[in-house]
Amino acid sequence: MAGMQTPVVMLPRYSCYSGADDFTTIAMDVTAYVKATLNVWRSPLVGTSPTFAIAFEESTDQNSWSACTVTPGTSDPGADTETQYDVTLTKRWFRVKVTLGGTDPVSTCWCVGFFEERES
Repeated sequence: MAGMQTPVVMLPRYSCYSGADDFTTIAMDVTAYVKATLNVWRSPLVGTSPTFAIAFEESTDQNSWSACTVTPGTSDPGADTETQYDVTLTKRWFRVKVTLGGTDPVSTCWCVGFFEERES
């Protein structure tokens, strides 16, 4: 049924990441869904000049990934702040990517929400 929402946990509470790198979830088949509404929270960052970015990506083949259309466009919710993102899904595969930068960065975060089903 169109408009029905399916709960999803993309990053469980409280996922911890350490080191300057990209961390991605497994790819999920989102063919049945038109959009995702995801809440993201992160802790204060630890490290020397640490940076945090979250990205929502999609793919047709799980090899080449591109950014999804997201509202709001900001990639960092801020320390101890929960931000809701509306993500438009147009391709078959979807994943979340956390990017940490700086020297010895550490962050704890989570990402949970709902997928909205497409009209059949």
